Amino acid sequence: MLHRALAMTCLAFLASTTTADATMDVSYEVKEDLLDLDIALGLDTGVGVRCVEGLPRGEDGLDYCRPLSPQDRLRMNKTATNLLVLTVKRPGSDGFKRFLRSTKVYGYKVKVLGEDQKEVVDEKTHLQLLRDTFDSLSQDEDRVVLYTESEDALFSGGPVRVIEEFEASDADVLISADGFCWPDRTMEPNFPKVDRGKRFLNSGGFVGRVGTIHKLLSQSSEEASLQLLLTLAYVKDATRNKYNLKLDHLSTLFQNLNGATGDVELRFAGKEAYLQNTLYNTVPVVIRGNGHTNLVLHTLGSYLARSWNPEDGCRSCWDDMLSLEDKKEEELPKVTLAVFVEKATPFMEEFLDKINSLLYPTSRIDLFVHNVEEYHEEMINGWIEVVGEEFASVKYIKREEKVKEWHARNTAVDYCIERGCAYLLMVDSEAHLDNPFIVKLLIEQNREVVAPMMIRPYKAWSNFWGAITNDGFYARSMDYMEIVQSQRRGLWNVPFISGCYLLRRSLLDDPDKRPSFIKNLLDPDMALCENLREKGVFMHVSNRVDFGHLVNADKFDTSHMNNELWQVIENRWDWEHRYLHPNYSHAVAENTTVEMPCPDVYWFPLFKERFAKEMIETFENFGVWSDGTNNSRYDGGPPQAEIKSVGLGAIWQEIMSKWVSPMAKKIFIGYDRYPPRALMNFMVRYKPDEQPLLKPHHDTSTYTINVALNKPGVDYEGGGCRFVRYDCSVTDSRVGWVLMHPGRLTHLHEGLRTTAGTRYIIVSFVDP
Repeated sequence: MLHRALAMTCLAFLASTTTADATMDVSYEVKEDLLDLDIALGLDTGVGVRCVEGLPRGEDGLDYCRPLSPQDRLRMNKTATNLLVLTVKRPGSDGFKRFLRSTKVYGYKVKVLGEDQKEVVDEKTHLQLLRDTFDSLSQDEDRVVLYTESEDALFSGGPVRVIEEFEASDADVLISADGFCWPDRTMEPNFPKVDRGKRFLNSGGFVGRVGTIHKLLSQSSEEASLQLLLTLAYVKDATRNKYNLKLDHLSTLFQNLNGATGDVELRFAGKEAYLQNTLYNTVPVVIRGNGHTNLVLHTLGSYLARSWNPEDGCRSCWDDMLSLEDKKEEELPKVTLAVFVEKATPFMEEFLDKINSLLYPTSRIDLFVHNVEEYHEEMINGWIEVVGEEFASVKYIKREEKVKEWHARNTAVDYCIERGCAYLLMVDSEAHLDNPFIVKLLIEQNREVVAPMMIRPYKAWSNFWGAITNDGFYARSMDYMEIVQSQRRGLWNVPFISGCYLLRRSLLDDPDKRPSFIKNLLDPDMALCENLREKGVFMHVSNRVDFGHLVNADKFDTSHMNNELWQVIENRWDWEHRYLHPNYSHAVAENTTVEMPCPDVYWFPLFKERFAKEMIETFENFGVWSDGTNNSRYDGGPPQAEIKSVGLGAIWQEIMSKWVSPMAKKIFIGYDRYPPRALMNFMVRYKPDEQPLLKPHHDTSTYTINVALNKPGVDYEGGGCRFVRYDCSVTDSRVGWVLMHPGRLTHLHEGLRTTAGTRYIIVSFVDP
């Protein structure tokens, strides 16, 4: 039965998930509807049916049609039904599981050689297992058997395709071809030359009838490996002809990716993903990530074997999912939540608030915290003091303990095991957990390693790499942008994750796979991922729903008061959520009416009260005000401080461009100067004992904005702005709201007397 826990747990977040992904059948058993589609596309029933009227010539645009009689088709289907796939379990259990999944999807019969052995590494053992297996099959000489490796291979088509391509080759044994001669390059001249295609032999895949293969394997017992045995048989004319050995030069059946990644292209036909060899115009069935191309196969494996398609979205996402829906609190898996603060990070307050808001019982969470940053020490100490007792346990490694990051992360693994956890959730301070269901969702996905996709808003920077270079650094995969922009949603097998990820306890308990954050001089996340890659552990990143986002802490300057005020460029999304008025987007919308308290004086919300409060604090802390006399912009005017004088000049210009300019464009029809040119931007302070008012004047601007920073009747008495020509005053100022009015000629105005307290405003003269 389908586990719909994901859909039922987070309805509020499914708006960002494809509808098909939320409702489709999760099983990868062979389904009638998919078989019908295979028949229509010729992916599973035979290339002959690709001639169905009205369909394209083939999913790759080519004409594969061959004249097949009804008797031929019946025979081929019977042969395909009896087809046996042989494989061997190599190191890398995740790759082995992927291979078996692909065989189940297409309905193959599979026999694993040496199933009683944990893994087969020795090549002589491997060869002997093959010989023993064909000895046991020798009574069924006409049966077709396909052998392939498992941990670096998968099927992308069904048994009938295999039989078609095998019979079309006219070989008794069809062996996969390679662009490289290995393991002995000196044998290269012995291989027959070919006019087109791959010249050399790769023993990682072959297909043939039992009788022929049995004789071939039995001819000698001296060879050290299957590769050597097949190579020696093939390069000799006598044995090649005797057994009718042929190589799949054009990758009609077997595609070895090593040295050929530029030859292939992922394509879609209806609900099927397939791999097109664009060099030879073929559609191979067995795809192998041999050599150094296993990471390429990881990318392709996220799509092939009915894993993902544009219509249904992610089908493999539903495989093996858990459901926590009906679990009582005490039955929920125990989680160790490990928080790492390794650098000064903006918006830490919101980061901690989101941890507090997680919808997972704190009684089932053991909290682990490592902080090395003095700037955050007071906040984190206070947070742990307030919420610490709510968690099942707390382990806090403080800055003064001087514990290195790699050691702290390894300690978190130990702590998780010590506390009897079922999962370890690693979270860096840059990773904001916006989705409160994130813990449940990641657990329900039921993978050994899974990360929620997070990006820096408005940028392509994420917490995963889709590919890596040969030396282990970032490279962009063919689908990276589609994934980070959520044009494709699903579960993706990637070579690198960071920032936030969930590790399952089974991984921690396996001595061969246990995560380690040490590898030469690599930073901890890169060390972890390289260690997991070497051990064949798949790392998944999920963007099935929106989980959270990353803040940019690379250039966070902590030398100011209220440092987040300076983050509008580096972290605009977080800045908006902290400081931008929630009603601004409504006010600037095309069909809404902007308030007009006086003729051609417009009033709209721009900032939250927190912005106003922090701006006042910042300017007062800076303490450089004009004296309100001849140094003032207006003789006898109130004290002022230029915004650029406190280091906020570039920030204010960004605010003017992003939020003030769109409103000006809406209000002043036909005026579309961008970006706005605002050279005079300053905070004004009115106090009865300093300068309580400002005489009537025109502004040297095309238009002016006036932002109220505190409340009349609460922070001060009196005050306001009077427009002389219209004898119209605005005295009931709203904190964070903007008065926008023309500057020259028509709007002579004055600052009314402040009789008590202190009134603060920000003024900008735009386009002087």
